[in-house]
Amino acid sequence: MRKFIVLIFLSFFSFTPLFAQVSQYRLYTADSLFEAKRYTQALSKYEGVLQNNEYTPAMLLKMAYIHEGLGNIAKTQYFLNLYFLSTNDASALDKIAELAVKHNLRGYEDAGVVGQIIMMIQENVKQIIFVLAGLLMLSMAWLARAKRKTKRPVGPVIAVLLCIVFILNGFFGISKEETAIIAQPNTYLMSGPSAGSDLIDIVDAGHKLTITGKKDVWLEARLDGQTVYVKQEKLMLLTL
Repeated sequence: MRKFIVLIFLSFFSFTPLFAQVSQYRLYTADSLFEAKRYTQALSKYEGVLQNNEYTPAMLLKMAYIHEGLGNIAKTQYFLNLYFLSTNDASALDKIAELAVKHNLRGYEDAGVVGQIIMMIQENVKQIIFVLAGLLMLSMAWLARAKRKTKRPVGPVIAVLLCIVFILNGFFGISKEETAIIAQPNTYLMSGPSAGSDLIDIVDAGHKLTITGKKDVWLEARLDGQTVYVKQEKLMLLTL
C-alpha cells in the first residue's frame, strides 16, 4: 500500500497530458469520496468516468489502489498497467512485478527488467541526446568529406542512422505488443479457437497474455512461450 501512496502523490505532478477531456464535476465528486475513504463509492464514480473514455493517470492509480484493498488483484494489475501506459512511470512496473511474484501470476516476468531499462533511459536523457547529436554530427562530417572526394559513404551513414533509430526506439517504446489480463477465475486456455479443442490449462484471474491474433470470439495469445486460445470476454485488453 505504501508504494501506492507514493505513486498517487507523484501522479499529481505528472506533466503527461490528458488523453481525454474529463468531466470535472464527476471526477471531483469521485476524488472527494476517495479522500473521505469511501472507496467503494469512489470506485463506482471512477468507473462511470472511465466508461465515457475519460480518465486521468491519478484516477487510474486510485482505482488500482481500491481494487487491491478489495482483494481484486486482476483489476489491480489491470489499472496499474493502464496507469503505466498513460505515463510511462517506471515505478509502476516495480509494483506490478511485486504483485505478480506475491500472487504467483504469470506473464509479468519482464516487468521489473523493463522498468529498470525505462528508468535508466529517463535518468540519462541528457546523455542520450548528446550521443544522438554526436552521431548526427558524425554522419554530416562523413557526408561533407565524401562530397569533397566525390564519394558516397553509404555504408557509414546507414550504420549511423540505424544506431539513431535503435536508440529512439528504446526511448519511445520498449514494446508495442498488444497485451491483456485474464479477468475471470477458472478461465480455459484452449489449443484452438473452438470449445472442442484440447484443453491446455485452467487458470485464475490476473495472468497476463500477449495477444497475437483473433478468430471470431477467440483471441490467440502467448503465455509462457506457448500459443493458447481464450474467449475475448474472459480478458481485459490493456489499451486506452
